[in-house]
Amino acid sequence: MKAAIERGLARAIAWALGPTPAIRLESFRWTLTLALLVYTLAWTMHASEWLSPAGYHISPAASRGLQLPVPLLGPVALPVFLVLYIGSMVAILLDLRPRAFSYLVFAGLLYVTAADRLGSFSMNKLALVSYLVLLLAPWPARTRDQPDSPALLASAWPLRILQATLLLQYFGAGICKLRGDWLHSSNILWLQAQDIYMTELSAWMIRELPTWLWAGLQHGALAFELLAPILFGVRRLRPLAFAWGLAMHLGIALMMYRVGFFSFSVVAYYVLFADDERLLGLRRRLQG
Repeated sequence: MKAAIERGLARAIAWALGPTPAIRLESFRWTLTLALLVYTLAWTMHASEWLSPAGYHISPAASRGLQLPVPLLGPVALPVFLVLYIGSMVAILLDLRPRAFSYLVFAGLLYVTAADRLGSFSMNKLALVSYLVLLLAPWPARTRDQPDSPALLASAWPLRILQATLLLQYFGAGICKLRGDWLHSSNILWLQAQDIYMTELSAWMIRELPTWLWAGLQHGALAFELLAPILFGVRRLRPLAFAWGLAMHLGIALMMYRVGFFSFSVVAYYVLFADDERLLGLRRRLQG
C-alpha cells in the first residue's frame, strides 16, 4: 500500500513538475495573441476614448481607489503606443522573437487595463494572468546538434496552471448558474438573449424558435460547464469537449454582440489540451 502511494505521488509530481513538450505552450502563446489582436483591433477604433483625455475617465478619488492614477496618452503618443502594442502581437504571430515581444505585449496590456480599470473587460485580466505565466515559464533552448527536435519545458507547471485556469472558468461559471435560477427556470437563456447584447440573429431566434429549444440550449450549456473538468481531463473525451465547447462559443458569438471576443479568448485555451504529436505535425507542415 505504501509503495502504491509513493508511486502515485511520484507520478503526480512528474505530471505537474516534470519535463514536457513545449509545443502546447508555444501554440497557446500564438492562439492567445491572435485572440488578443482581434479584440485589440476592434477597440482601437475608439482608442482615444479609452487611452486619451478625450474620453471619460473617472478619478481615482471618485472610484474609491479602484481606478489607478495612470497618465493618459496625447495625440502623438497614442498612435506610437498602438504601433508598438499591435506590432508586438504581429511579431509573435510571425514567430519573430516571440519571447522578447511577449514582454512588450504584457506591458501594453497592463497599461490599457490600468488606464480604465473599471471599464476593462474580463478578457484583459485573464490575458494578463496568461501572459504572466508565459513570461515566467522555463522556456527551453533548442540544442545546436538537434535544432529540429521538439523542445522540452524543464517543468510542466505553466501548462498545468493554464489548463486549470480554463477548467476553473467553466466549472466556476456552472456553479454560479446553479446558485442562480438556471435550474428553477427554463427561460433564463431566452431572457438573456434579449439583453443589450442582442444581435439580429438572436432577435430572429427569439421570434421563431420554440421555448423548449431554448431550454435545451440552456441546460446543454450548463451541463458542459459542470462537466468540463471531466470532458477535458479524460483524453478520450476531449474530442467531445472540443466540439461541444466550440458549438457553445459559436452560438454565444453569434447571439451576443461583441461577447464573441471573450469566447474567442476562451477557445484559445483549447490548444493546451491538444495532442502534442498533432501540433508538432501541424507545425512541420506549416513550416514547409
